Amino acid sequence: MVDAYSKWIDIHVMNSTTSEATIAKLQQTFATHGLCDLIISDNGAAFTSKEFADYVKSNGIEHRTSAPWHPASNGCAERAVQSFKEGMKKIKEGTIQEKLNRFLFNYRITPQTTTGLAPSELLMKRKLKSRLDLVFPNIEKRVQERQQKQKHYHDKKSVNRQINVGQGVFARNFAIGSKIKWIPGEVIKQSGPLSFHIKLQDGRVIRRHIDHIRVRNFDCTNNENEEKCDNDSDLFEPEITIPISTPETEQPQIEKPSNMTEQMEPRYPKRIRKEPSHLKDFVLK
Repeated sequence: MVDAYSKWIDIHVMNSTTSEATIAKLQQTFATHGLCDLIISDNGAAFTSKEFADYVKSNGIEHRTSAPWHPASNGCAERAVQSFKEGMKKIKEGTIQEKLNRFLFNYRITPQTTTGLAPSELLMKRKLKSRLDLVFPNIEKRVQERQQKQKHYHDKKSVNRQINVGQGVFARNFAIGSKIKWIPGEVIKQSGPLSFHIKLQDGRVIRRHIDHIRVRNFDCTNNENEEKCDNDSDLFEPEITIPISTPETEQPQIEKPSNMTEQMEPRYPKRIRKEPSHLKDFVLK
């Protein structure tokens, strides 16, 4: 678990990932830090069960799930998992619990690039003491300056994408064995900042991230566009311009001078090669 504001990470060793075990670990975390306002998770069975839904509802917690097939929707948690794996690989000695404690301690006292402060300082409003305090001075960076710098570099390559309810789109098809990559549909609901519910032509409703949606500029119910909707092989491929072949006109042949076809004489005298005397008794090929 990671706190979106302070980047504080809580990690528990679990032998089972059922709803009951997950709720027990949440209660352990909430006993220390209190209840949260919002939980964002993937679509795992432990988070989509009725027991988990009843638990968060009874505690006044809003629960959201990321878009299917798009882990980047919950990028904060994915980045925390990556940091955990990289940190554990660097710790060679000790049991699993000892390695975990050492990683969490080092992570929680390390200033983050985004915030400029350690997770412990943002969450507890104080700096945890460590041996590093005897070596390095206490340097604080302003959060707003760092975030503005990141925003500046991000906006250089960002593209303004806007999809409205009722708009015709193509949705990415993740069906196993299907050769059709994009299927037509209509946006019926926006479930998040970048997540949409799409109603397909067969009546099914799917949820897709905006990265898996393409705007459709024609009506698939029209008979003229029916073949175009069924064949999506060239909907989003770049167009390749092939020049039209023109009949070649015969050009008069120009006779080359006879001296050009003849082999040119070398500028330097040719070297005379002789066999070594110790090979005179052998037949060379």
